[in-house]
Amino acid sequence: MSSLVLILEFVLAPLIAAGVVLAFALSPRRGLLKALLAELPERLGRVPPETRAKLAGKRVWWLHAASAGEVAGLEPVLAALAGRPDAPYIVMTSTTAAGRAAAAKLAGVAYACLAPSDTLPCVTRFIRTLSPERLLLTETELWPSTIIAASRAGLKPALLNARMTERSFGRYRLIAPLLRPALEALSVVAAQTAPDGDRFTALGAPRVVVTGNSKYDRGAAPAATADADERLKTLGLHDKPLFIAGSTHPGEEDVVLAAFLQARALGADFRLVLAPRHAERAGDALKSLREGGLKPALWSRTAADADGSCLLVDVMGVLPALWPRARAAFVGGTIVPVGGHNLLEPALAGVPVLFGPHTGHIELPALLLENGGGGWRVSDAASLADRLVELSRDPARAAGVGGKARELAQGLRGATQRAL
Repeated sequence: MSSLVLILEFVLAPLIAAGVVLAFALSPRRGLLKALLAELPERLGRVPPETRAKLAGKRVWWLHAASAGEVAGLEPVLAALAGRPDAPYIVMTSTTAAGRAAAAKLAGVAYACLAPSDTLPCVTRFIRTLSPERLLLTETELWPSTIIAASRAGLKPALLNARMTERSFGRYRLIAPLLRPALEALSVVAAQTAPDGDRFTALGAPRVVVTGNSKYDRGAAPAATADADERLKTLGLHDKPLFIAGSTHPGEEDVVLAAFLQARALGADFRLVLAPRHAERAGDALKSLREGGLKPALWSRTAADADGSCLLVDVMGVLPALWPRARAAFVGGTIVPVGGHNLLEPALAGVPVLFGPHTGHIELPALLLENGGGGWRVSDAASLADRLVELSRDPARAAGVGGKARELAQGLRGATQRAL
């Protein structure tokens, strides 16, 4: 059956690739298409000669994560592996260019690149070139050809921080016979929660353990704190109460802006910091802010024409250093049906966390924060504005909720050691 899956995926690969290109061409992220030709060698599994020479004869482990957020979740795993006497050299792949850039910045990563296309020739070429000992994938990166080829090569592939929403489970059940060979090739599925683990077991994964999410083992102290403080000081925002809305998607910037303007009209003394999930969408976010009557400063430029009410973060990698400066935080991908992004970064920073109803990817931390008093679920601009007014009028209350958020987030730690 595994051979049939490999053949089927190889045959369908051109159609899938064409579909991906078309989807990007019709999306706000169409500018990324310009990079396709430059990315092609990596997508085909090619490794540069200098990297081959650097890693020749070394113990190599291959880690894979979908994008920048999942890459960040592997940072504690990298630190734990680096502490071993026989620490391997780490090659990290990602599905996105942003993920590759994030991986390249992590300590302990010897080589970061885009993942080879999930077809047997591309994956086999990559494996034969680097001869890795292990493959660790994350979350729901169930690439059949990659997993099966890695298993046949003796890499004992494992899935860390494994998650599967009820919605995804319903879709995967429709193709369960095709997915089963890949699941059976996994040496272990280290699931985030018991329900996640049950769904993987139901689909045919032979060994499932519940370990949690290594992303929660990341420290609260952000990187480049001094740089962030200096930039905020330059923009005149270092001593202002900040409402930070991070990882927002199309449609969410309008909700955040409406809530911010409503809260200000009701007396809330906040400055807005908006950080879209994808930096290439900064132009759309800037347009929305200006249409709302604001003159935002841009992180990447001087604040010559800004009015001091708003900052638009138009570069990647800044948000973790900003969360501790917030009095209130909103995490995107939750008002629109994306499934949510990392609630624990602002929570570990001691900030009250606000999020929308769509939390399928982050249900455990969302429920803990909501039920434990570390944050609130909001449904629209009006309910978000109400919480902002409350937190603005009562700084002591905001500090208390933020402290509870930190306490709840710290209780989720320990997944890294359990998984390893």
